[in-house]
Amino acid sequence: MTEPLSLLQEAAQCLPKGMAFVDPEGTIVFVNRTWAKLASLHGLSPTWDRPGINLEQHFEDRVRDNKPLAREMWSKLKSILEGNSLYYSAEVSYPSQDARWYLMEAVPLDLEGMLQLRGMLLLYSDITSYKEMEAQLKEAVFQVRTLYGLLPICAVCKKIKDEQEKWNSIEEYLMKHTHAEFTHDICPECIRLLYPQYSSFLDSSENA
Repeated sequence: MTEPLSLLQEAAQCLPKGMAFVDPEGTIVFVNRTWAKLASLHGLSPTWDRPGINLEQHFEDRVRDNKPLAREMWSKLKSILEGNSLYYSAEVSYPSQDARWYLMEAVPLDLEGMLQLRGMLLLYSDITSYKEMEAQLKEAVFQVRTLYGLLPICAVCKKIKDEQEKWNSIEEYLMKHTHAEFTHDICPECIRLLYPQYSSFLDSSENA
């Protein structure tokens, strides 16, 4: 009969997410194929693509290299290993040509009753497409500058006073505060006022 741990490892090999089992001392004891593939892809071999690396030692080395994020991450992961936290996640990226982003998740692994295995489960998911959409959304929000509040407008010439106390034509103000573009036409009322000789054409079109 196949051992439950072997079944769990076989199932992990089928996952599209990177997965690693970490023992209570912080040592990675198993990684699935996706985890190894990601480590190789981002130049993290020959350590992260196989069991044996100790997380505590790894993060301590990064802390000595003056990397504050490493201190924070190890603090959170250690809290899970010690049973003081149930979940931790962080978005991480690795410098590479295609600039991929990943969501790292950590949960306690306490299956003593079934597998005699305790520690932590680490998962890596590719979230690059979500980060790209997030960046596009931020850019769209940045570009859409909405007009709101009371606008000081001249009662005679209809110019609008901006934030620098400068008076702008309506066209100038809207072009500064929105992405609107203007084409020019003349409304029927102005045609009648400025070009009365053409009023008959307007009247005939309106009565048609």
